[in-house]
Amino acid sequence: MGWVRARECAGRGRRDGRAREVTCEWAGSGSCDFPLVINIIIIVSMKTYKISEIEKKRILGRTAPLEKNKALTLFWAASALEVNVKSSELYVLFSSDYETSEPWVSIFINGRPVSRFMVEKGEPKWFCVARNLNPENENLISIYKDTQPMTGEAKHSLFIHELGLSDNGSFEEPKERRLKLEFVGDSITSGEGLAGGPEEMDWITQWFVGSQTYAAQTARELDADFSVISQCGWGLCWGWDGNRNSIIPPYYEQTCGVMWGEYQEKLGAKLPYNFNGGSDFVVINLGTNDNGAFFQPPWQEAEFGDKYRLNLNADGFVCDQDSKVIIEGAKKFLKNVRKNNPRAIIIWCWGMIKLDLVPTLIQIAVDEYMEESSDLRVCTLELDSMEEVEKLDEDKGSRGHPGPKTHKLAAKKLTDFMRKLY
Repeated sequence: MGWVRARECAGRGRRDGRAREVTCEWAGSGSCDFPLVINIIIIVSMKTYKISEIEKKRILGRTAPLEKNKALTLFWAASALEVNVKSSELYVLFSSDYETSEPWVSIFINGRPVSRFMVEKGEPKWFCVARNLNPENENLISIYKDTQPMTGEAKHSLFIHELGLSDNGSFEEPKERRLKLEFVGDSITSGEGLAGGPEEMDWITQWFVGSQTYAAQTARELDADFSVISQCGWGLCWGWDGNRNSIIPPYYEQTCGVMWGEYQEKLGAKLPYNFNGGSDFVVINLGTNDNGAFFQPPWQEAEFGDKYRLNLNADGFVCDQDSKVIIEGAKKFLKNVRKNNPRAIIIWCWGMIKLDLVPTLIQIAVDEYMEESSDLRVCTLELDSMEEVEKLDEDKGSRGHPGPKTHKLAAKKLTDFMRKLY
């Protein structure tokens, strides 16, 4: 009597094939009282391709220009590499770097999620993301970065170096998409809270699922290309704690300007972003953290720096000074969005977390901007709040953030709203 354990390890790909090592361990009784290890090497015929060599591909999200023989860097949550393939297998050569916040990846086949995993730092490693597919059928395979750029870590990064297809596999021309969408937001748009239960409160990247947000769902439902620029805790005029440096608008025209340091600059994070004519829709979901900051202690720039206190009037609404900052900040950002997206319908939305202050000011800003600019292609939309729609544990997200049900309803409302406008 005995037991057998087997494990399969994917080796580094070669142009003429892949070595796949299967290690079997047998432990038995009687005369064989020690584990017997048998190594079997199986050569699977496979071709590998550097990303820059693959002409038939689609890149979603803000990325730096792809140089020859260089890896593709995915910066933002929900950024992705998509390929249409006829192949029984697809392998991806990933690598990453980080201090404590590892990047997570989701794999979709034909628009549906099939797997999710972290990419450990170190040397590039091959991952099998699709296997035993019918090679006569064409399949859309999407490789999403689920994790936002982690601004506290100078080396946080995710790279895709190569793809591997079965020997007779081929890349097919991506299907044309009619629309191009852009989403600008905070932790909600980054997908914080879409993994784990409501009791999970640790600040870890495992709880981010950028591929499942209302933004990603809206894009898939509309069969649209899309990009995301979002950061947890950041806002329009200040962050969740009143920090006036934690704001998205100053970085809107950069590829991933929220990341800092020489390492990120070499990756192209600080490069001007090529809007390439702009999007058809730009959805702005900023204001949640600006709203919450009114209930935080004063923000101090440094140990002995200036303190900033956000103030409410006796009636509980925002004081005139802070109201003006938000209204003027929103108008200024709308002007910049319009400059880079001349044909877009701009939708400013809020409400997935219930807000009581900032939406009124955003609406004033939108109305004033439209009147002053004669730009009528701007509108607002209130989405359903997690407090109202999440009744069961399975509806809820982790870290006090909107869960799957809220994101699904938001995507439905946005999708229906957009379909009426184009």
